[in-house]
Amino acid sequence: MDLVSVISLPLIFLFTLLFAVIAAFVARRILGVPVGWPRSIVIGLLVNFGATPLITVFLSASGLNDAESLSQPQNFGGAMLIVGLSFAWAFAFGVALLVATEVLWPTGTVPSPLALLRARRASKARRRRYFQVAGIALRAGLLRPTSMKAIQSGTPEAARTAKALANTLNKSGVTFIKLGQMMSTRADLLPVEYITELAKLQTKAEPEEWQALEAQIDSAFGTPWRQVLNSISSKPLASASVAQVHSAKLLSGEAVVVKVQRPAALAQVKVDLDIIERFARLVERSTSWGRSIGVARLAAGFAASLREELDYRTELDNMVAVAAGSSRIRIPRAFPELSGRQVLVMEQLAGIPLGDAATQLAGLPQRERHRLASTLLNGVLQQIVVNGIFHADLHPGNIIFLPGTLDSAARDSDPEAQLALLDFGSVGRLGKDTRSSLAAFLVAVKAEDNMAAADRLLEMLDVPEKLDRRSFEREVGVLLTYLNSSTSSLVMRLFALVQKHELGIPAQLAAALRAIGALEGSIQLIEPGFNVIAEAQAQASALLAEMYSAESIKNLIASNTIGLVNSLQRLPRNLASLSEKIENGTLQVQVRQFSEPTDRGFLTGLAHEGIVAAISIAAIIGSIVLIISDTGPLIAPQLRLYSFFGYTLALGGFVFGLRALIRAFRGR
Repeated sequence: MDLVSVISLPLIFLFTLLFAVIAAFVARRILGVPVGWPRSIVIGLLVNFGATPLITVFLSASGLNDAESLSQPQNFGGAMLIVGLSFAWAFAFGVALLVATEVLWPTGTVPSPLALLRARRASKARRRRYFQVAGIALRAGLLRPTSMKAIQSGTPEAARTAKALANTLNKSGVTFIKLGQMMSTRADLLPVEYITELAKLQTKAEPEEWQALEAQIDSAFGTPWRQVLNSISSKPLASASVAQVHSAKLLSGEAVVVKVQRPAALAQVKVDLDIIERFARLVERSTSWGRSIGVARLAAGFAASLREELDYRTELDNMVAVAAGSSRIRIPRAFPELSGRQVLVMEQLAGIPLGDAATQLAGLPQRERHRLASTLLNGVLQQIVVNGIFHADLHPGNIIFLPGTLDSAARDSDPEAQLALLDFGSVGRLGKDTRSSLAAFLVAVKAEDNMAAADRLLEMLDVPEKLDRRSFEREVGVLLTYLNSSTSSLVMRLFALVQKHELGIPAQLAAALRAIGALEGSIQLIEPGFNVIAEAQAQASALLAEMYSAESIKNLIASNTIGLVNSLQRLPRNLASLSEKIENGTLQVQVRQFSEPTDRGFLTGLAHEGIVAAISIAAIIGSIVLIISDTGPLIAPQLRLYSFFGYTLALGGFVFGLRALIRAFRGR
């Protein structure tokens, strides 16, 4: 290869690429909508390479198909015009191809090569996980044909299938255990056999190897744990789905517990959540019941909650927030300086999980057991109604029975048993308006006032326009006749009523109602036969009074008074201005149908598209008239000037049509 070739080849490539970029830029400007640069450049390259054959075809059709005819001086000008027109049509065909790709595969729907590589890796991980979970389910007996039909409650097969499902979820890892925990709170969706078995997942999980956890603790502290702790037990106090809890002592000798996240939890959760959300979307698309309960939305909410739960800094903030408004139930003190994303250090409470404290509770007098049950209910209602920040996962494993206070000085003055809460990964929040309506609802329930109860419910819910209020009030009255039933049953009936009337229930309110419903199981362990609903009714007035204390009412009056004073100050001036305009006959009332900029933009865009489409149609019709005309001077042996103008006009109509087409598909 000679020197000229060595120099010319890179230059040719550079100019070709430069032309492709310029062609891509011009095409994007002509279409008037965002189009991906990669596909635009590819189309530009195709135009560059496809122009030469098209020029040859146009010249041949015009009678300039050999070197002799092209060399004649009288044909030179016409040849240049034909070459330019041919190149323009090649460019127009490239734009048409670009429009076709945008219609079939809009920009943003085709992933980049890097995204494709990542998606391939994720797909491989999903397939591996599919087979792994399917194998676990098969060994547990969950995939038997009879198991797939065992949804009806009260059958032996339903009980066996529920155990198989719980066993499958327990062995499938962090995400599926948490999914089972969430499902165990949905008594409105699953039979009692499934609720019972899935509830066992709350504190039942296989322990992690200590060596792996020790490395995780060192990584979280940023130094070997012996530089921070005096000692730590390798045997866990509790093994949960996402983390394990180990007893330890600080360098000062203070007893603490260290909650450490399982090392593989985060990576596994990402894959599992992807699988769950994909499956939920498939179920919602394929089944009517999936669409009715919003399976995809529930899965997305579960995924968001679990991702948040994996960051223990959030749990630390939740502990501080709940402790600030919880005077009746003990909350362990956290150590923020030792805690981080994957490790949480808090004081150790010398207590027993409520689910394991049957012997200790049995030794208490009945009066003491009633006091503990009432204190637990009152403390949770205080969190929900008064403070608005509440523990949303109140199963027996998260409630600790303390036989007495830990501090020796305090034990003499307060020897009574206490209850404490653990695990603040799931915390709900309610605004003041919702809290006041909830408290007023409890008062209305106590008074058996179905109209007031219905009104308070509607204040908390998302109400459709065509709600039959009279029918809703009657059914609320029927609901109040079930006050002697269990709390979970009453909550389930309330959810069914909300669903029947197509009311929307905010997620945080649903979490509060589920927390109250789930609390009943824990309270029954303390005092069997404790009437949660009756006690909640008895405490409703006191909670409402606590919420609207003299100080809070004073602040509310002050806030509203300031706003009212500002309005009153402006009122005379506004009235004077209004009366002056009426007196002078200058008062005007303007009603503008398209006052919003978005409305005007829509009309402007619609008019623009109509004009572009009209120009395109007119240009194409005019071009046909010119092309078939036999008049005008020849600019080539077989091409007249008017025909040339016709092809040029057709080019313009073609491009305008492409612009209108892509804007119609892509929107304005």
